Amino acid sequence: MCWLVMAILKEIEMIPTELSEQDHVLVKEARDFAQMQVAPVIEQWEAQREVPVGLLREGIGLFGGLLVPRSLGGREANVRVTASVLAELARADLAFAFSLVVHLNLTGAIARIGSKEQKEKYLDRMMRGDLVGSFCLTEPEAGTDAASLRTRARQKSDGNWELNGTKAWTTNAVVADLYCVYAQVGEATGSRAIGSFLVERSDAGVEVEPAYQMMGGHVMGTSGLSLNGCLLPKNRAFAPAGEGFAAAMQGIDLARVVLSGMCCAILEESLAEATRYAASRQAFSKSTLNFQGVQFPLADVQTSLRASQLLTDQAINLLDQGGDARVEAAHAKKMSTRSAFKGIAASMQAMGARGFRRDCALPRHLACAKMAEYLDGTTEVQNIVIGRSLSKST
Repeated sequence: MCWLVMAILKEIEMIPTELSEQDHVLVKEARDFAQMQVAPVIEQWEAQREVPVGLLREGIGLFGGLLVPRSLGGREANVRVTASVLAELARADLAFAFSLVVHLNLTGAIARIGSKEQKEKYLDRMMRGDLVGSFCLTEPEAGTDAASLRTRARQKSDGNWELNGTKAWTTNAVVADLYCVYAQVGEATGSRAIGSFLVERSDAGVEVEPAYQMMGGHVMGTSGLSLNGCLLPKNRAFAPAGEGFAAAMQGIDLARVVLSGMCCAILEESLAEATRYAASRQAFSKSTLNFQGVQFPLADVQTSLRASQLLTDQAINLLDQGGDARVEAAHAKKMSTRSAFKGIAASMQAMGARGFRRDCALPRHLACAKMAEYLDGTTEVQNIVIGRSLSKST
């Protein structure tokens, strides 16, 4: 086996050395769950365009408390541990791992800003996987411009709330039990009028649309949500008007960094698979990996992977130190998603037609890499963040 194969496989076996012994155990648990529980069945679920909700609940039961303080029964993991766990899950399937990310974010938000009553009602069940969570921010006419939401929440004379509006591109919507819905409160508009509400699937006026048919990532159960005269008791108000938008944006840097690590993981897996295949396949009496036409593109992929890993690591360190990682997270997300999409395509090419078959994981990883370019802010949004930092520096 050539040096390139050995180097890549060695990198894949590594677990970040900055983790404690207890953290290593947790990451190993995620790796085992991904390899033994998720990887063997995920292609079947994706081919059937269904959501493995039982498997998702099992994953939540193992890792649902990552962003919850120990005082509330959680694991209180830092960014590095959280990113490492989710990267291991993404190696099996990024879409499955992202479903867990969305659930974790809502669980962490309830622990952070939920009322005592909300914590008592939802938190333990969210950490156990009895409830699956979903965020509902994006709308058909309000994606990147999230402050222009049309969903409206009006408080009635008895103090209860009525919600009306439509949400789009909602991860976990098809199987979720609890939705965090963002809406303009009262008659005001704009980001300062946005609040959020906890909506249960069984609430009157809630209609979940059929799952979207997409290029890939069907296991996330992404669809739209309609709220038609949805009546909620007053204790379901989550973030008050004027604080909802800030609450939605609070975890965005963490989400972008975690997604960056997940993209690095699927690119690493794809590069390793392509390298193994090219090393074992013979053409003209020698391994195809010895041909520059195969070897050089894979070397470029490895360079892009290293760069993505370094940018992601830099952002993780800054977040764990309590710093402002907005720009670093944007760099990492932009680089890692772009590298993953281009690098996985190059890895497929190095495998020839074999890389195009669905019993190979690379086509599924490629679809997820493209999807990741939209999640948690498109590449264009990352350029806005980076561009504004340039303007401030002059």
